[in-house]
This record gives sequence, C-alpha cells and structure tokens, in this order.
Amino acid sequence: MRTRITTAIPWLALTNVIAFLAAGLVILLPIPAAGQTVSSAQTQTKPLDARYDKGGTRYTASVTVSQTTDLVHQKVKVSWSGLRPTTAQGTYPVVIMQCWGKAAEVTQQTCWNAGTNVGTQRLGFGLHDVLFNATDPATKAVFGDTPSENSVVPFKARDDGLLYNGWQSSEGWGKDAEGKDKVTKTNPTGFSVATSNAVMPGTYVGRTGANGSGEHDIELLTEFELKHLGCGSTSPCSLVVIPVGDPHCNASRDAQCLSSASASLRNATTWMWPTNWSRRVAFDLSFRESPEACKLDDRLETGLAGSWYAYQLLNNSWRPKFCNDENLFKLGYTALSDGDARGLFGTALASTWQDGSTNALLTSRAMAGEPVKPFVYAPVTVSSVAVSFILDAPDGTKEVTELKLNARLLAKLFTQSYRTTAAAGAEHPALKNNPKWWGADPEFAALNPSLAGLAALTREGSEYPVFSIGDMDALYALTAYIAADKDAVAWLNGANDGYGMFVNPWYHHYQLPVGLLELRDDWVVTDERSPFKGEKLLGQHANTADNINVGAVAATQAWPTAFINRSCTPDPDPAKPPTCVFKRKDQRQVGGQRAMLAVTSLGDSKVYGLRQAALQTAAGKFVAPDDYSVAQALRGTKLDEKTGVLSTDFEKLHPDAYPGMSIVYAGIPTTGLSPATAGNYAKFLDYAAEPGQVRGYAAGQLPDGYVPLSEPLREQTRNAAKAVREQKGEVPPPPASLAEDPAAGLLPPVGGGGGATNGAAGGGGAGANAPAPGASPSASPTGAPTVDKAATSVATRTDSSGLAKWVLPGLLAIAVLAGLIAFGAMVWTQPDHPVRRALRAAADRLRRS
Repeated sequence: MRTRITTAIPWLALTNVIAFLAAGLVILLPIPAAGQTVSSAQTQTKPLDARYDKGGTRYTASVTVSQTTDLVHQKVKVSWSGLRPTTAQGTYPVVIMQCWGKAAEVTQQTCWNAGTNVGTQRLGFGLHDVLFNATDPATKAVFGDTPSENSVVPFKARDDGLLYNGWQSSEGWGKDAEGKDKVTKTNPTGFSVATSNAVMPGTYVGRTGANGSGEHDIELLTEFELKHLGCGSTSPCSLVVIPVGDPHCNASRDAQCLSSASASLRNATTWMWPTNWSRRVAFDLSFRESPEACKLDDRLETGLAGSWYAYQLLNNSWRPKFCNDENLFKLGYTALSDGDARGLFGTALASTWQDGSTNALLTSRAMAGEPVKPFVYAPVTVSSVAVSFILDAPDGTKEVTELKLNARLLAKLFTQSYRTTAAAGAEHPALKNNPKWWGADPEFAALNPSLAGLAALTREGSEYPVFSIGDMDALYALTAYIAADKDAVAWLNGANDGYGMFVNPWYHHYQLPVGLLELRDDWVVTDERSPFKGEKLLGQHANTADNINVGAVAATQAWPTAFINRSCTPDPDPAKPPTCVFKRKDQRQVGGQRAMLAVTSLGDSKVYGLRQAALQTAAGKFVAPDDYSVAQALRGTKLDEKTGVLSTDFEKLHPDAYPGMSIVYAGIPTTGLSPATAGNYAKFLDYAAEPGQVRGYAAGQLPDGYVPLSEPLREQTRNAAKAVREQKGEVPPPPASLAEDPAAGLLPPVGGGGGATNGAAGGGGAGANAPAPGASPSASPTGAPTVDKAATSVATRTDSSGLAKWVLPGLLAIAVLAGLIAFGAMVWTQPDHPVRRALRAAADRLRRS
C-alpha cells in the first residue's frame, strides 16, 4: 500500500497545482459591480434590396445603437457596417432621426428631421420612384390627399396632432372642411437650434467610409426638451437609421436614374422616398422616469441644495427613485452655484429648521468659519471636473478622440489671452502678437502634433471654453490645478511661454484658485470698419453659461454661447443709424468644422457623449478622468480632521491620478430637525452609502461619470447618518481608515506596510502614493485596479472583458482536468476500489473470450 501511495503523490501534487492555478485565475477575473445593469445596446442586421447593390456586391446593413433603455437627455452612438461608401459629393449617406411612436409604427411624418427646417421640400420624383403608389391609402396618409412628385412630407406633432412644414409649403395636402390648409406652413414652436438633432445636412452628415462602416452620435431629446416628440417613460419613441441609395425607377428612365451624374437622386434629401424609407432600420427607445415624477408625489419634500457635480446623479437618477418608492421619501434637489449654496446654508443655520424646506447642503468644499449649529459632512459621491471637448480633425474627416492640455494652456484659456479670430483682435494693444485661438497656439500643437493643422483654420466663437458664471467648485478644482503648476504661475506672473505668448496684462499676477472666473479685459474696439466698434471685443467672445450643465449641453450641440452675431434693425427715421445688438449665433457648428471646449462635470460630460481632455500630471504624462484615475486621486488628498473633508494635495498626487477629482458632501444638521425630517435625511445617507453605489442606468443607480464611494467614505457616511437620525448635536470624527487609505476598497492596498497616504498621519512628505525618487513619471502604480467598471459613455462603450470571455472556459477545463487527476490518484491508491474491481472483472472476461 505504501508503494502505491508513494507513486500517487506526484499526481496528487499536480492536482493541487492545477487547483491553485484555477483559484488564481478566479482572483484575476474582473469583479462586476453588484446589480450592474446589462448593456442595452442593440444591433440589427438587414439585407438591402438589389437596387442598393452595385457591381454584383450584395450589401447587408448592420446597425448598432449604444443604449436603448433607461434614457435621459443624452447622446447615443450609432455605428454601422455593410453599406456603400459615401462619396465626396455626399451621395449614399446615412440619415439618423429621432421619431415618436414604436419602431414598428413610425412613418416619415413622425420623425423629427430638424436640420434647416422641419418637414421636407417637394419630393421631386422627376424619375418616378416605382414604389410610390399615389392611390395607396398609406401613401396618401404620408404624402397628402393628391400625392405627386410635388408633394411635401410635413412633420406631425405628437402633442397637438398638427402637421407642420417649415419650408412653407402644403403641396399635395389640400384644405380641411373649413377651407384652411391642412399643413401649417411654419416650423412648430419647439423648433430651434437647440432641438436640431437630426443627422442630416446642413448640420451633420452620416458618412460611410471606404470599408463600408461609419458612426455618428445623436442627441436624444426628452419631452422636456421637445414636447412635439414627447419622449418619456410612458411615451414610446424610436430611432430610425436610413441608408440612402439608388431609387427604383420606371424602366423608361432607368439608365438616367442610375447615372452617377444624378447625385440629387441619392443624397440625404431623398430619405423620405419610398425606396429609401423601405431600407430603414428602426430601434425602440425607452426613457427613464423623469424627476417630474416628484410633482405627483404628495408627501412633504425633504430637500438638498448645491453642487452641480451631482446633477446627473441626484436629479436624473435618485430623485425619480425616491419619489416613486413608498419606503423612501419625496427627495428635493436644487442645483445652485456652490458659493451661493454655502452662503444660503450658513444663513439657514442661524434660523429655525422647517419641515418641507431645504435644510441640507451639497458641496465639495468645507464652509469657512465656525458654524452656529453643528452639522456633518457626509460623502455622497466621487466625481471630477472635466475639460470636455468636441473637435473635428483639421481635414474634417473624423472626430478627435484624444486631447492633451497642461496647466499653462488652461491659464491662457481663463485669462482672455487669445486675441480672437475677429479682425479687430489684431489691434488689441496687448494681444496683437498672441495667437487668435487655442487651436493656433504653438504650445497646443506641441502637445497635440496631429492637430497642428488647426492653426490655419478659423473657428469663430471657439476662442475660449464655455464656463459657468457662478461660483463653482468645479472651477475651483481646475484653477487649483493651475495654481499648483510652477510654469503656469510663472506665465501668469509675466513670463514668456516659450513661443512668444504673454498673459493678458489685465490678469498679471492673477491669484488662483478661484471658483468665480472674471472677464477683466475692457479694451473697446475703435475701428469704424469693425462690426464690433464700441464693444469690448473679448467680452463678446466669452463663452459663458449659467451653470456647468448648460455649458455641457452647449458643447454637445457645438453651439458657442459667445455673443458675436450682430443683428441690426433700421430706424424708422432714415436719418438715424440702425439699432444693432449682438446675440448668440443662430446655428451650430457644422459637422467636420467643430471645435469647442467646456468646463463641465464628468457626469454631464459622459451622459452627453463628450470627450474629456487629458491633463498633464508629470513630464510626458497626461491623464484623462476615469474610474481608476479619479480613485487614484483620493490617495493624493489631505484630511481636515475637524470637518472630515478631503481636498487635493497636488504635491502628493501620483502621476496616474487625475488632478480634478472632487468629493460631493451632504452638509446636514445634527440638531434642531424634526424626527421626520431627520429620519428622511438619515435614509438619504443610508441610501448613498449602500444601494446608491450600484452601477447602472436605471433610476436610483450610479450613472457613468461617478466613482463608487470607497469603504472609508461609506463608513463616514454611515456614521453621519446615525448622528443625523439621533439629533443630539454630535459630529462624529472621521473614521481612522480615512486617514490610512481614502481609496480602500477601490484600489489595491498601498504597498510598503500600508502607511498613511493622505497626509493625515505619518511624516507628511510625498506620501505612500507618490512615485519613488528617480522613478519614471509614466510608471504605473503597483497592482491592478479593483474599481468597479462603469457603464461606459457613448464615446467609449465596449463589450465585457475579453479576459473573462477566455478565462471562464479555461477555468472549466482546468476544473475538469483536476477532477480527473484527483479521481485517478484515488483509484490507483485503493486496490479494492469498486472501479479497480470492475476493471479487473472486465479484463478477465476479455481474456476468457
């Protein structure tokens, strides 16, 4: 027996090794967030008709929409393959529209084709599309009572049922019983630059590349942006994608119809022709319950006010959840500039709290001074400021997906130091030798060499980023990054940038950080020939917005907010000059010519499908905001022991950490609240610490652009919830784990014995998270990130981990192999094992036979 056991030992050892490897691979597998929503991306394929084919090639369209459920006002990405390449003349494009109604029910009339106008011009069936049947009732419903090639297709509004045509034609539709035109020959009231979202000329073109594939984002509008579509949680809508191709023509005109010279027969304006409409691929869209649901909740509201960082989370996700859940409460949220919110909360602290009023603050910075009443700072979410952009390559053929900026470039953008693309800018006494705009800045080209061609282009209205005119913590975070950079500070103090550009003297020795940016330059144009005569040129070119969410929407739509469009009204008295005013331009930047920057929250940037610039963190190292880089920034913080608030310590940031991270805290009183109100606020904090950190698109979940709270931050919030519920005036100290590792649970433990990482304990030097002296600035931190993978943005959405796809089948195979080896070893070491006896009996039978 001993000999058999000894012989089996190597096999048993091999079994253990294989089992160990299997366990190791399990550890390496990405761990999804609990309850993470499965992607709602949808793909459809459709074989196209023979007329779309060319030269014997048969085309099958494959179209994917990145998200189709739990939608809000946002962008989604539409990508396609298997189509004919779009020509330089614009033939064979792809048209994309948002429509009301289910995908199986939409018609040309229910699609919002807003570009230049709503509705279509005359059909122009000069060669007679044979699929056009003028006697068919379905044709008459779309093209009019007397359909012909002169007919128009109006838009039928969902809200009032009226037919509209902005081309001021009702051809083919006749009169109603009262003798009035059946078609209202104007655009509906909801038509504007802000609602012109269709992917079609003259704003956007859906182009297919030489390989038959392409992609384009489309902004989806809810019922609150566009009542005529009325898309909401109870009102179905759809997305229609139309590959435009050759029409079916009568035999007598067929040769002419197929002639490549007839570009007008196969461009985007023919999307409504029966042949092209028959090629459509339609997707059902469902929208998330909106915060308007709270208006139907008759419970007394318990509210918070402040942080625009929290807009996508609080307003669009948590509020609908709370107001529809009888176990929670009616949650109020008023987004305010952070400075105003802190001021109002400070005033309220000196008053008596009232049920049903807003008794809590949302902020990323602690209030100055001693509070008159005790309150806690409880972490709600982790996010960041983003320099968001939408930018087309210099040749206009593709969208730029990566951008690098440093602190000095940001300083230039915030100090009115570009002379603008207006001719009058060359006369500015202090700026005439500075570049016209950031795209023409040699320093920008040095960081982004592939975009050097922007210097030769003019992007009117793009000279400066869109930024909020309020006192915003997002601006404070970004200007703190500038203030921590010695080269940026030297430039603000008058140094040359190395390319001959100097700071606008109005900002010389500009003291940063600030939450409220200023427009200091007051130089007035005096040139009689300039349309800006008598105006402060740089003030007119400033892209300001009421808040960072509005700024994000402006960038999404590539619609500068600068007041540079001059409009004049003649005076009734010919002897008097006209009255002229400046206003925002009345059109978006055209696809292929877009160039906009905006200071936004990461949450807004993600939901609107914008890209985020990477900021320089060390020599040659640029970091964009994502789950890992934002979580890494938690370790480069300092802790205020009195308030428990973390703030960035730039000297201790790891090069892989994003320098614009911010934590949103709820400031809630721990005395003076009624039991009901205190209980509601405690529920809010309990929710924020647990179910509110589950990733997904559904109401109540954590949207993209927000990083889950770390374990120490959750503990801090749970402690705060207890103090708020009890209302004894206590302010619990920050948990010890917050000083040890603020990112615990999001990132692997810090090496070297787990020393202090945020300066609250230990030597207070560079911190355990800082790179070792002499280390490469681009070196990655030790260990793999364990941050939960976010539901990614329209710009970055991908399939699930490739590692998991291959490792899981491998694990099954390893497990089977280990089991067989272990079983074999057990049988070998036991002569009387039933399997051994059965094998001997079978061998005896074979010998006898």
